Amino acid sequence: MTDDLALLRAANPVRADDPRYADSRPLHHTAERALNQLLHSGRRARRTLVLRAEAAVCAVAALLVVAFSAGLPGAG
Repeated sequence: MTDDLALLRAANPVRADDPRYADSRPLHHTAERALNQLLHSGRRARRTLVLRAEAAVCAVAALLVVAFSAGLPGAG
């Protein structure tokens, strides 16, 4: 097990003291915008899907109302 861990540590291409990967630095503007897009893109897609599904249900309901009202015997 120790040998496996040593191999994994040796395979790490980033030094432990590399300042580019420090946890205390804030993200630069481009990275922050990309992170926000990743976090919030699912909400838009879900909202669009719900709206399209509601529109489809309303269209089918309207077609059924028209079909049944025109096809009922004794109506009209």
